[in-house]
Amino acid sequence: RLMGAARRRAAVAPLCAAPLGSKADYLRLWEDAKSTAYPAIDAYEQEQGAAIDREWFDQLALRTQVVIKRSTICYQHGRVLYAALSRYLRDRHNQHLNIVETGTARGFSTLCMARALWDANASGKITSFDVLPHDEAIYWNCYRDVEGRRSRADLLSEYTELIGRYVVFHRGDTRRLSDVSMPRVHVAFLDSVHTYDHVIAEYAAIRGRQHEGDILVFDDYSVAYPGVVRAADEICDTYAYTTTCIVASASRRYLVAEKT
Repeated sequence: RLMGAARRRAAVAPLCAAPLGSKADYLRLWEDAKSTAYPAIDAYEQEQGAAIDREWFDQLALRTQVVIKRSTICYQHGRVLYAALSRYLRDRHNQHLNIVETGTARGFSTLCMARALWDANASGKITSFDVLPHDEAIYWNCYRDVEGRRSRADLLSEYTELIGRYVVFHRGDTRRLSDVSMPRVHVAFLDSVHTYDHVIAEYAAIRGRQHEGDILVFDDYSVAYPGVVRAADEICDTYAYTTTCIVASASRRYLVAEKT
């Protein structure tokens, strides 16, 4: 009975059961995060010839990426995704893109990619997978929790035009990507459970759906997550991807892989 009660509480409050801080707490974290310099990310944007609008980006991060936790807030993967996708789009003006994301969370990465599609006036669909609900009210460990529980749809209400044009939120185990019919995956961002087995299982559904030049991005390609590093290296070596590792900080690295 105790285990059953614990599972029910986890289902109702998967991230936190109550607000973890005040708006002032989140604003302090946000100010620190957005004022930190990331020269490697700046250089990557220059190499790709694309950079996301920083004011829009930071405001989105305040709503969706600034959380109370022990580690330092770093949301630079959004810049990496925008730059990589923008470069990919430049050579594919008339092509409809299928993009897969695992680990939606609050929708930050999803919207950074949607913004890249929007800015390029491109055709595409981002299918984003997570076990977290989209239309159920919960606490998200974010800036707006002090206003009460809300759904992800409500949390992202200011971005409904982007979402309506480009995004499908899919609730379910990210190891079941093969359940969604998609003949090709032009770009994939893997960022859910950070274990070797989970990453390998997610890629199994993508394997065979990427062609030369298609992109695969791994978040948290870092020493803190050896399973992600091992899986990413194995995938890229086995299935012929060239890789670029972007080091945001000592604890945050990202891997961008291109199918050859």
